[in-house]
Amino acid sequence: MMKIRFYIYVIVFIILSYSCGFGQLIIQKINDLDFGDVFIGYSATVSDLSPNAAKFLVYQNSQPRVDLLVKFTLPSQLTNGQNSVSIDFNNFASWARDDVQTGRIYFNPYSPVLIKNVRRNRYHYIWLGGTIMSSSDILPGLYTGTIILTVEVL
Repeated sequence: MMKIRFYIYVIVFIILSYSCGFGQLIIQKINDLDFGDVFIGYSATVSDLSPNAAKFLVYQNSQPRVDLLVKFTLPSQLTNGQNSVSIDFNNFASWARDDVQTGRIYFNPYSPVLIKNVRRNRYHYIWLGGTIMSSSDILPGLYTGTIILTVEVL
């Protein structure tokens, strides 16, 4: 069986809707979403709990507490030239105040999520996984897509 590689690049946009003064909001991408090598004709899933899930760190030191509106712009397909495979992100997004697998708050990545009370000088984390559906007639190669994460301070 032939294998193909699926990889998603993540771009982070930060929108500040208030004056930070001397403080700052930091959004750091820790991982891209990576499906690794997948056999042609098989599906693959990376859950938000997987080390291959996209992972982001959020940190702010400007105010005692802020609310963040988090939005993803997600591709429906990964491409390799003119070839493509479908991708779905349902049920594979979560956030938490700690970098642990328990106690995460799950959300639909196709809809904005409000993270309330993001405290000063504390880390918050966001994870995103997904499922790809390849067919038996897909060509081998590296398939990529772009995820855009937008964070707005309210």
